[in-house]
Amino acid sequence: MLRSYSDIDDYSDQGLLNPDLQFVPSSQYNHEFYEEDLSLLPPLPDADDVDELKDQDESTPSIEWHPAIIVIARLIKNLILLPIFRVIFAPYAQRAFIQSLVIVIGVVWILLTSFTAYLTFYQRYIPKIAHVEPIYFQYHQADLPQGHIHFIDPQRQFVEMPLRNEQAYDISVQLHVPTSDINFDLGNFMLHVELQTTNGTLLVKSSRPAILRYQSYAQRVLHVLAKSIPLLIGWTEESQLIHVPLIENYIEKKATPITQAHVTLSTSKLQVYDAHISIVADFHGLRYYMYHRRIATAIAFIVLFTLVEIVFAIGAWRVFGRGLWNKLDEAFTMTDELVTMPANEEGNHPDQQYTMEEDNDDDNTYFTED
Repeated sequence: MLRSYSDIDDYSDQGLLNPDLQFVPSSQYNHEFYEEDLSLLPPLPDADDVDELKDQDESTPSIEWHPAIIVIARLIKNLILLPIFRVIFAPYAQRAFIQSLVIVIGVVWILLTSFTAYLTFYQRYIPKIAHVEPIYFQYHQADLPQGHIHFIDPQRQFVEMPLRNEQAYDISVQLHVPTSDINFDLGNFMLHVELQTTNGTLLVKSSRPAILRYQSYAQRVLHVLAKSIPLLIGWTEESQLIHVPLIENYIEKKATPITQAHVTLSTSKLQVYDAHISIVADFHGLRYYMYHRRIATAIAFIVLFTLVEIVFAIGAWRVFGRGLWNKLDEAFTMTDELVTMPANEEGNHPDQQYTMEEDNDDDNTYFTED
Protein backbone atom coordinates (compact mmCIF):
# COMPACT_ATOMS: atom_id res chain seq x y z
CA MET A 1 0.00 0.00 0.00
CA LEU A 2 1.40 3.38 -1.07
CA ARG A 3 1.14 6.48 1.08
CA SER A 4 2.07 10.04 0.27
CA TYR A 5 3.87 12.22 2.76
CA SER A 6 4.98 15.80 2.59
CA ASP A 7 8.73 16.33 2.35
CA ILE A 8 8.56 19.36 4.65
CA ASP A 9 7.10 17.58 7.70
CA ASP A 10 9.12 15.80 10.36
CA TYR A 11 8.05 12.15 10.91
CA SER A 12 11.15 10.92 12.76
CA ASP A 13 9.33 10.61 16.04
CA GLN A 14 6.69 8.38 14.42
CA GLY A 15 9.19 5.80 13.23
CA LEU A 16 8.40 6.26 9.60
CA LEU A 17 11.98 6.64 8.42
CA ASN A 18 13.14 3.19 7.21
CA PRO A 19 15.15 1.86 4.26
CA ASP A 20 11.99 1.02 2.33
CA LEU A 21 10.92 4.68 2.08
CA GLN A 22 11.92 6.66 -1.02
CA PHE A 23 11.65 10.41 -1.35
CA VAL A 24 10.57 11.64 -4.76
CA PRO A 25 10.80 15.41 -5.42
CA SER A 26 7.95 17.17 -7.14
CA SER A 27 8.19 17.43 -10.91
CA GLN A 28 7.10 21.09 -10.72
CA TYR A 29 10.14 22.08 -8.66
CA ASN A 30 12.48 24.26 -10.67
CA HIS A 31 15.84 25.34 -9.23
CA GLU A 32 16.34 27.95 -11.92
CA PHE A 33 13.23 29.86 -10.75
CA TYR A 34 14.87 30.58 -7.38
CA GLU A 35 18.39 31.23 -8.61
CA GLU A 36 19.38 34.89 -8.76
CA ASP A 37 21.69 36.37 -11.31
CA LEU A 38 24.32 37.86 -9.06
CA SER A 39 25.99 39.57 -11.99
CA LEU A 40 23.06 42.05 -12.18
CA LEU A 41 23.54 43.20 -8.59
CA PRO A 42 25.72 46.28 -7.97
CA PRO A 43 29.20 45.57 -6.53
CA LEU A 44 29.68 45.88 -2.81
CA PRO A 45 31.61 48.94 -1.64
CA ASP A 46 35.19 48.45 -0.50
CA ALA A 47 36.42 49.20 2.99
CA ASP A 48 38.10 52.39 1.78
CA ASP A 49 34.83 53.65 0.31
CA VAL A 50 33.00 52.95 3.56
CA ASP A 51 35.63 54.86 5.58
CA GLU A 52 35.45 57.79 3.17
CA LEU A 53 31.66 57.99 3.49
CA LYS A 54 31.93 57.90 7.28
CA ASP A 55 34.48 60.72 7.22
CA GLN A 56 32.16 62.82 5.02
CA ASP A 57 29.23 62.26 7.40
CA GLU A 58 31.32 63.22 10.39
CA SER A 59 32.72 66.34 8.67
CA THR A 60 29.24 67.64 7.71
CA PRO A 61 28.07 69.97 10.50
CA SER A 62 24.60 69.24 11.81
CA ILE A 63 22.14 72.15 12.20
CA GLU A 64 20.65 72.40 15.67
CA TRP A 65 17.46 74.43 15.76
CA HIS A 66 16.29 76.30 18.81
CA PRO A 67 13.48 74.50 20.67
CA ALA A 68 11.21 77.54 20.32
CA ILE A 69 11.65 77.51 16.54
CA ILE A 70 10.86 73.80 16.45
CA VAL A 71 7.69 74.34 18.50
CA ILE A 72 6.56 77.21 16.28
CA ALA A 73 7.27 75.18 13.13
CA ARG A 74 5.25 72.25 14.46
CA LEU A 75 2.36 74.55 15.36
CA ILE A 76 2.38 76.10 11.88
CA LYS A 77 2.54 72.68 10.29
CA ASN A 78 -0.21 71.10 12.38
CA LEU A 79 -2.59 74.05 12.69
CA ILE A 80 -2.19 75.80 9.32
CA LEU A 81 -0.37 73.84 6.62
CA LEU A 82 -1.81 70.37 7.16
CA PRO A 83 -5.49 71.49 7.17
CA ILE A 84 -4.91 73.63 4.09
CA PHE A 85 -3.15 70.85 2.19
CA ARG A 86 -5.81 68.33 3.19
CA VAL A 87 -8.50 70.59 1.82
CA ILE A 88 -6.60 71.52 -1.35
CA PHE A 89 -5.49 68.03 -2.29
CA ALA A 90 -8.67 66.24 -1.30
CA PRO A 91 -10.54 64.73 -4.27
CA TYR A 92 -13.80 66.42 -3.33
CA ALA A 93 -12.01 69.77 -3.05
CA GLN A 94 -10.46 69.27 -6.48
CA ARG A 95 -13.87 68.48 -7.92
CA ALA A 96 -15.39 71.58 -6.33
CA PHE A 97 -12.47 73.66 -7.59
CA ILE A 98 -13.01 72.44 -11.15
CA GLN A 99 -16.74 73.15 -10.91
CA SER A 100 -16.07 76.66 -9.62
CA LEU A 101 -13.44 77.24 -12.30
CA VAL A 102 -15.84 76.17 -15.05
CA ILE A 103 -18.55 78.47 -13.69
CA VAL A 104 -16.18 81.45 -13.40
CA ILE A 105 -14.82 80.91 -16.92
CA GLY A 106 -18.36 80.65 -18.28
CA VAL A 107 -19.52 83.84 -16.55
CA VAL A 108 -16.45 85.80 -17.66
CA TRP A 109 -16.84 84.52 -21.21
CA ILE A 110 -20.52 85.52 -21.31
CA LEU A 111 -19.77 89.01 -19.99
CA LEU A 112 -16.90 89.54 -22.43
CA THR A 113 -18.94 88.38 -25.42
CA SER A 114 -21.87 90.58 -24.32
CA PHE A 115 -19.60 93.61 -24.03
CA THR A 116 -18.03 92.87 -27.41
CA ALA A 117 -21.45 92.39 -29.00
CA TYR A 118 -22.61 95.77 -27.69
CA LEU A 119 -19.47 97.52 -28.96
CA THR A 120 -19.94 95.95 -32.40
CA PHE A 121 -23.61 96.92 -32.44
CA TYR A 122 -22.78 100.49 -31.36
CA GLN A 123 -20.16 100.96 -34.07
CA ARG A 124 -22.45 99.57 -36.76
CA TYR A 125 -25.64 101.35 -35.66
CA ILE A 126 -24.35 104.78 -34.57
CA PRO A 127 -22.91 106.75 -37.52
CA LYS A 128 -20.19 109.36 -37.33
CA ILE A 129 -21.58 112.38 -35.54
CA ALA A 130 -19.97 115.13 -37.64
CA HIS A 131 -18.27 115.59 -41.00
CA VAL A 132 -16.25 118.81 -41.22
CA GLU A 133 -14.48 119.86 -44.41
CA PRO A 134 -12.59 123.10 -45.20
CA ILE A 135 -13.88 125.52 -47.85
CA TYR A 136 -11.39 127.20 -50.18
CA PHE A 137 -13.13 130.12 -51.91
CA GLN A 138 -12.03 130.95 -55.42
CA TYR A 139 -11.95 134.72 -56.15
CA HIS A 140 -12.29 135.90 -59.72
CA GLN A 141 -12.94 139.32 -61.13
CA ALA A 142 -16.29 138.52 -62.77
CA ASP A 143 -17.62 135.68 -60.61
CA LEU A 144 -18.63 135.55 -56.99
CA PRO A 145 -16.40 133.66 -54.52
CA GLN A 146 -17.16 129.94 -54.75
CA GLY A 147 -15.88 126.90 -52.91
CA HIS A 148 -16.14 123.28 -54.07
CA ILE A 149 -16.05 120.48 -51.45
CA HIS A 150 -15.70 116.74 -52.06
CA PHE A 151 -16.76 114.48 -49.19
CA ILE A 152 -15.18 111.43 -50.86
CA ASP A 153 -12.21 111.01 -53.16
CA PRO A 154 -13.53 111.26 -56.75
CA GLN A 155 -10.66 109.10 -58.03
CA ARG A 156 -11.77 106.09 -55.98
CA GLN A 157 -14.67 104.07 -57.37
CA PHE A 158 -15.51 101.80 -54.44
CA VAL A 159 -15.66 103.86 -51.27
CA GLU A 160 -18.05 103.98 -48.33
CA MET A 161 -20.47 106.87 -48.36
CA PRO A 162 -19.80 109.45 -45.63
CA LEU A 163 -23.44 109.76 -44.53
CA ARG A 164 -25.66 106.99 -43.13
CA ASN A 165 -28.81 105.95 -44.93
CA GLU A 166 -32.13 107.17 -43.43
CA GLN A 167 -30.30 109.41 -40.95
CA ALA A 168 -31.20 113.09 -40.43
CA TYR A 169 -28.41 115.68 -40.79
CA ASP A 170 -27.98 119.42 -40.21
CA ILE A 171 -25.73 121.33 -42.64
CA SER A 172 -24.07 124.62 -41.65
CA VAL A 173 -21.10 126.83 -42.58
CA GLN A 174 -18.64 128.51 -40.22
CA LEU A 175 -16.85 131.70 -41.37
CA HIS A 176 -13.83 133.02 -39.52
CA VAL A 177 -13.67 136.72 -40.42
CA PRO A 178 -11.67 139.70 -39.08
CA THR A 179 -13.45 142.51 -37.22
CA SER A 180 -12.36 145.08 -39.75
CA ASP A 181 -14.14 148.27 -40.81
CA ILE A 182 -14.81 146.80 -44.25
CA ASN A 183 -16.69 143.81 -42.83
CA PHE A 184 -18.64 146.01 -40.39
CA ASP A 185 -19.57 148.43 -43.16
CA LEU A 186 -20.57 145.55 -45.46
CA GLY A 187 -23.57 144.63 -43.35
CA ASN A 188 -25.65 141.63 -44.42
CA PHE A 189 -24.43 139.23 -47.05
CA MET A 190 -25.83 135.96 -48.45
CA LEU A 191 -24.43 132.44 -48.22
CA HIS A 192 -25.62 129.88 -50.77
CA VAL A 193 -25.02 126.07 -50.64
CA GLU A 194 -25.87 123.23 -53.02
CA LEU A 195 -25.59 119.49 -52.22
CA GLN A 196 -24.96 117.18 -55.16
CA THR A 197 -24.31 113.55 -56.03
CA THR A 198 -21.23 112.18 -57.74
CA ASN A 199 -22.57 112.87 -61.26
CA GLY A 200 -23.58 116.46 -60.34
CA THR A 201 -27.29 115.88 -59.69
CA LEU A 202 -28.66 118.62 -57.45
CA LEU A 203 -30.28 117.20 -54.32
CA VAL A 204 -30.97 120.24 -52.17
CA LYS A 205 -29.97 123.91 -52.03
CA SER A 206 -30.35 126.72 -49.54
CA SER A 207 -29.45 130.40 -49.06
CA ARG A 208 -29.18 132.17 -45.70
CA PRO A 209 -28.14 135.69 -44.66
CA ALA A 210 -25.27 136.42 -42.30
CA ILE A 211 -23.74 139.46 -40.58
CA LEU A 212 -21.00 140.28 -38.07
CA ARG A 213 -21.94 140.98 -34.47
CA TYR A 214 -22.26 144.70 -33.98
CA GLN A 215 -19.61 146.45 -31.86
CA SER A 216 -19.45 150.17 -31.28
CA TYR A 217 -16.23 152.08 -31.75
CA ALA A 218 -15.76 152.53 -27.98
CA GLN A 219 -16.40 148.83 -27.32
CA ARG A 220 -13.86 147.84 -29.95
CA VAL A 221 -11.25 150.19 -28.43
CA LEU A 222 -11.82 148.86 -24.91
CA HIS A 223 -11.71 145.31 -26.22
CA VAL A 224 -8.35 145.96 -27.88
CA LEU A 225 -6.95 147.59 -24.73
CA ALA A 226 -8.08 144.66 -22.57
CA LYS A 227 -6.36 142.20 -24.91
CA SER A 228 -3.36 144.33 -25.76
CA ILE A 229 -0.72 141.98 -24.35
CA PRO A 230 -2.20 138.77 -25.87
CA LEU A 231 -2.62 140.66 -29.17
CA LEU A 232 1.01 141.75 -29.14
CA ILE A 233 2.24 138.24 -28.26
CA GLY A 234 0.00 136.66 -30.91
CA TRP A 235 -2.15 134.56 -28.59
CA THR A 236 -5.38 136.09 -29.88
CA GLU A 237 -6.65 138.19 -32.77
CA GLU A 238 -9.43 140.61 -33.65
CA SER A 239 -11.89 138.28 -35.32
CA GLN A 240 -15.35 136.74 -35.12
CA LEU A 241 -16.70 133.28 -35.90
CA ILE A 242 -19.96 133.39 -37.84
CA HIS A 243 -22.09 130.23 -37.70
CA VAL A 244 -24.67 130.05 -40.49
CA PRO A 245 -27.22 127.16 -40.40
CA LEU A 246 -28.23 126.33 -43.96
CA ILE A 247 -30.17 123.02 -44.02
CA GLU A 248 -31.90 121.27 -41.12
CA ASN A 249 -33.14 117.69 -40.82
CA TYR A 250 -31.99 116.47 -44.21
CA ILE A 251 -32.61 112.72 -44.65
CA GLU A 252 -29.87 110.87 -46.47
CA LYS A 253 -31.07 108.44 -49.15
CA LYS A 254 -29.15 105.38 -50.24
CA ALA A 255 -30.07 105.78 -53.91
CA THR A 256 -28.84 109.40 -54.07
CA PRO A 257 -26.04 109.91 -51.51
CA ILE A 258 -24.39 113.28 -50.97
CA THR A 259 -20.80 113.29 -52.20
CA GLN A 260 -20.03 116.99 -52.92
CA ALA A 261 -21.16 120.54 -52.13
CA HIS A 262 -20.86 124.05 -53.61
CA VAL A 263 -20.75 127.14 -51.36
CA THR A 264 -21.06 130.65 -52.79
CA LEU A 265 -20.74 134.11 -51.15
CA SER A 266 -22.94 136.95 -52.37
CA THR A 267 -20.09 139.47 -52.35
CA SER A 268 -16.38 139.40 -52.92
CA LYS A 269 -15.77 142.28 -50.49
CA LEU A 270 -16.14 140.04 -47.44
CA GLN A 271 -12.78 139.40 -45.84
CA VAL A 272 -12.46 135.77 -44.68
CA TYR A 273 -9.69 134.07 -42.76
CA ASP A 274 -10.99 130.53 -43.26
CA ALA A 275 -14.27 128.64 -43.66
CA HIS A 276 -15.65 125.16 -42.96
CA ILE A 277 -18.78 123.23 -43.83
CA SER A 278 -20.22 120.91 -41.19
CA ILE A 279 -22.67 118.03 -41.60
CA VAL A 280 -23.83 116.99 -38.14
CA ALA A 281 -26.07 113.98 -37.45
CA ASP A 282 -29.33 114.75 -35.66
CA PHE A 283 -30.10 111.59 -33.68
CA HIS A 284 -33.62 110.52 -32.75
CA GLY A 285 -35.08 107.52 -30.98
CA LEU A 286 -32.72 104.72 -30.00
CA ARG A 287 -29.70 106.39 -31.56
CA TYR A 288 -30.29 109.50 -29.44
CA TYR A 289 -30.26 107.49 -26.19
CA MET A 290 -27.30 105.36 -27.27
CA TYR A 291 -25.24 108.47 -28.03
CA HIS A 292 -26.38 110.87 -25.28
CA ARG A 293 -27.08 108.24 -22.56
CA ARG A 294 -24.21 105.90 -23.26
CA ILE A 295 -23.74 104.32 -19.81
CA ALA A 296 -27.42 103.54 -19.21
CA THR A 297 -27.98 102.08 -22.68
CA ALA A 298 -24.71 100.13 -22.49
CA ILE A 299 -25.74 98.49 -19.20
CA ALA A 300 -29.22 97.70 -20.56
CA PHE A 301 -27.92 96.12 -23.78
CA ILE A 302 -25.15 94.18 -22.01
CA VAL A 303 -27.70 92.74 -19.57
CA LEU A 304 -29.98 91.85 -22.51
CA PHE A 305 -27.17 90.15 -24.42
CA THR A 306 -26.11 88.33 -21.23
CA LEU A 307 -29.62 86.95 -20.67
CA VAL A 308 -29.79 85.75 -24.28
CA GLU A 309 -26.41 84.01 -23.96
CA ILE A 310 -27.45 82.41 -20.66
CA VAL A 311 -30.58 80.98 -22.33
CA PHE A 312 -28.49 79.52 -25.16
CA ALA A 313 -25.89 78.26 -22.66
CA ILE A 314 -28.59 76.42 -20.69
CA GLY A 315 -29.84 74.83 -23.90
CA ALA A 316 -26.33 73.79 -24.90
CA TRP A 317 -25.77 72.35 -21.39
CA ARG A 318 -28.87 70.21 -21.62
CA VAL A 319 -28.00 68.97 -25.09
CA PHE A 320 -24.21 68.55 -24.95
CA GLY A 321 -22.68 69.54 -21.62
CA ARG A 322 -24.53 67.28 -19.20
CA GLY A 323 -23.24 64.04 -20.75
CA LEU A 324 -19.66 65.30 -20.75
CA TRP A 325 -19.92 66.46 -17.14
CA ASN A 326 -21.31 63.07 -16.05
CA LYS A 327 -18.33 61.34 -17.65
CA LEU A 328 -15.96 63.63 -15.78
CA ASP A 329 -17.86 63.02 -12.55
CA GLU A 330 -17.58 59.28 -13.02
CA ALA A 331 -13.84 59.63 -13.58
CA PHE A 332 -13.46 61.63 -10.36
CA THR A 333 -15.61 59.10 -8.47
CA MET A 334 -13.33 56.25 -9.54
CA THR A 335 -10.33 58.31 -8.43
CA ASP A 336 -11.93 58.89 -5.01
CA GLU A 337 -12.52 55.14 -4.53
CA LEU A 338 -8.91 54.36 -5.41
CA VAL A 339 -7.57 57.02 -3.04
CA THR A 340 -9.77 56.02 -0.09
CA MET A 341 -8.97 52.29 -0.42
CA PRO A 342 -7.17 51.11 2.78
CA ALA A 343 -3.54 50.26 2.41
CA ASN A 344 -3.92 46.92 4.20
CA GLU A 345 -6.22 45.65 1.45
CA GLU A 346 -3.34 45.59 -0.99
CA GLY A 347 -2.22 42.18 0.35
CA ASN A 348 -5.71 40.71 -0.35
CA HIS A 349 -5.59 41.46 -4.04
CA PRO A 350 -6.77 38.42 -6.14
CA ASP A 351 -3.65 38.49 -8.27
CA GLN A 352 -1.44 38.36 -5.19
CA GLN A 353 -3.46 35.46 -3.71
CA TYR A 354 -3.10 33.53 -6.93
CA THR A 355 0.66 34.10 -6.95
CA MET A 356 1.05 32.90 -3.33
CA GLU A 357 -0.91 29.70 -4.07
CA GLU A 358 1.31 28.97 -7.07
CA ASP A 359 4.40 29.43 -4.90
CA ASN A 360 3.03 27.00 -2.30
CA ASP A 361 2.32 24.41 -4.99
CA ASP A 362 5.86 24.72 -6.31
CA ASP A 363 7.36 24.31 -2.85
CA ASN A 364 5.43 21.09 -2.02
CA THR A 365 6.98 17.70 -2.68
CA TYR A 366 5.55 14.32 -2.09
CA PHE A 367 6.97 10.97 -1.21
CA THR A 368 5.43 7.54 -1.72
CA GLU A 369 5.86 4.22 0.06
CA ASP A 370 6.45 1.15 -2.08
